[in-house]
Amino acid sequence: MSADPILNPVYFEAKVNSKVFPVLPGYHKVMHEPDVAITTLLGSCVAACIRDSNTGIGGLNHFLLPRDRSENASGFSARYGVNAMEVLINEILRTGARKQDLEAKVFGAGNVISRAEMTNVGQQNAEFVLSYLREEGIRLLASDLGGDRARRVFYFPSTGKARVLNLSNQDTAKTGAAEVSLEQRLRVEKKVQASIVELF
Repeated sequence: MSADPILNPVYFEAKVNSKVFPVLPGYHKVMHEPDVAITTLLGSCVAACIRDSNTGIGGLNHFLLPRDRSENASGFSARYGVNAMEVLINEILRTGARKQDLEAKVFGAGNVISRAEMTNVGQQNAEFVLSYLREEGIRLLASDLGGDRARRVFYFPSTGKARVLNLSNQDTAKTGAAEVSLEQRLRVEKKVQASIVELF
């Protein structure tokens, strides 16, 4: 699904001297506007920035986990990388792009979560996105993955330029806490979905 323009309106960002369109976790955005960047905030999550090198039409996604491996996994959620990549690429291809003309830059996968059971989330996300692009034959032009800081990414699909700002320790900690909270909410949602399936 695409980011909701009502909940996430375009605004001017002085850091990149441009209008920007914010994308939340589990969403994506595809556009071709020279004066507008797409932006997202990443901790252990990953954003894949993909564009058609001929037309400049492209966008980015923001996924939390590579895939849903739970026993109750069902449905199609762009919160998971395996789905988020397919959704983004397919939307770009629908504009007339050819897969061989796609190019990518990937960001995120930081080690920002302190909970023991989630310490390797960033690494899993990084390994997944690199493997996915390699298997799909999509050119990887640049990557900024890992580390111990959260990132703010600005991506200009029309030119393919990207700018990454590393956040402070305090903001990184807040980002990690927000991701833990979101991961807990996902678990609750899956339990509810599983209960509905059992009832019917």
